[in-house]
Amino acid sequence: MQKILIVGGGSSGWIVASYLNAVLRRAGEPLVDIALIEAPGIGRIGVGEATVPTIRNVLQAIGVEEKTFMKEADATFKQAIRFNNWHHQHDDGYYHPFDRHAMGPVDRIGADWLSSDQKRPFSEFVSPQPQLCDLGLAPKMPGARDFASPMPYAYHMDAEKFADYLCRLATSRGVGHYQDRVTDIRVGETGHIEAVHTEGGLELKADLFIDCTGFASLLIEKTLGSSLVNYSPWLLCDRAVAMRVPYDQFFSGHIRPYTTATALSAGWVWDIGLVNRRGTGYVYSSQFLDDDDAAQELKAHEGPHADDIEPRLLKFYVGRREEQWRGNCVAMGLASGFIEPLESTGLYLVEYAALMLAEHFPYKKDSMPVLAARYNAILNQRYEEILDFVNLHYCLTARSVTPFWQEVQRPERVTERLAAKLDFWRHKAPSGSDFDDHLRLFSHQSYEHILYGMGFRADEAQKGISLGQPQSIANIVEAATPRLPRHEAWLHQELGHTIPPATQ
Repeated sequence: MQKILIVGGGSSGWIVASYLNAVLRRAGEPLVDIALIEAPGIGRIGVGEATVPTIRNVLQAIGVEEKTFMKEADATFKQAIRFNNWHHQHDDGYYHPFDRHAMGPVDRIGADWLSSDQKRPFSEFVSPQPQLCDLGLAPKMPGARDFASPMPYAYHMDAEKFADYLCRLATSRGVGHYQDRVTDIRVGETGHIEAVHTEGGLELKADLFIDCTGFASLLIEKTLGSSLVNYSPWLLCDRAVAMRVPYDQFFSGHIRPYTTATALSAGWVWDIGLVNRRGTGYVYSSQFLDDDDAAQELKAHEGPHADDIEPRLLKFYVGRREEQWRGNCVAMGLASGFIEPLESTGLYLVEYAALMLAEHFPYKKDSMPVLAARYNAILNQRYEEILDFVNLHYCLTARSVTPFWQEVQRPERVTERLAAKLDFWRHKAPSGSDFDDHLRLFSHQSYEHILYGMGFRADEAQKGISLGQPQSIANIVEAATPRLPRHEAWLHQELGHTIPPATQ
């Protein structure tokens, strides 16, 4: 039986441990021996509070009950991201919902909307979720089966509580757990890692090591030398100041079933509602704003109730490892790479890496180089895909009020792949055939939401042509509105959470 040692915990380490322990089995018996070592007292970055719908597949594969998970992680529902003030300084905002209905065997809704007066937001033509989000509704009815809903949804969660929950679950199912600090990593003559040594005197050997040590990248970079592919020419933000706002300090009276991303002077602010607090943070570029001014701008955006909250500063790089898998070491989580959390892809990349490792697991040691090469190609493609999609949000902006927003519009700040697609889409609406990568996270339908939300080809609008909302979408909204409960009501009824009254 091969041994896997995961170095580093947090949500990344415990997702990987839980998933591999669940799926690498035959007839119910484990094919590998999995252990995780994490240093006690090491602060967690705690990013990853927002997810994408693939998280439901992972949770089901691990074998968790949805309501138990939601209680343990203080989780709430997420149906979309709403972008405020991204196109102009004070715009109406737009949604990127998870749902996108196909309009018949030949879907021409994008082209039809472009040739209309464009007065109704594009997202409302193809999805009921923007209207359901505006109404503050949950994506499922009380009593619905675990992970079941007519529409896709994800979660907001406390990433630290989620990690603790998965730790308890995984260790109860046989995953080994060491709480000790790694002080030395021994590499053999073959260039493979043979063992890690700890402060407590342990020597831990394994056949495969997984680096979940975060930005420190102790194994993949500092030991094996896999360098960073830098994404900062296209994504300028490299800092965040974040804070938690407890509901007993301020509560607006509702918990949004979506994430908001609001543009500020040198970046954007996320706002995520959990059951007992909100998580908010300002992602910005240190080239255009210093840390103290960023903290003050975040507080001003939040309001007077944030005066006594001290924001936490996070510094990050944007990029990916040249090789995610080198020798007998695979990097996952922040050790693998990082793209700013604009589309909530942090935990998705961990999920995806774990899934791909399970598919390409080296049961025979001599197969490791071949499998690693294919794994690296797939993971690198995912990073490049997400880079392009996040880059899209910036390069289409018409904001010009600050140097940051002027800079992100420059042609050299657009990836070559994305620039080619934008040139092509000036001649046709996006479609699935525009992409060669069938494993991609973001389809042409996601691109449509951002393109048309940001005013791409708005000059083609026909003032005299009014396009009504498709009847199929209107019917769903009409049928769902009286049946779906308010988000807060679902959390109270199904999970037993006490939702406080609005702050006066």
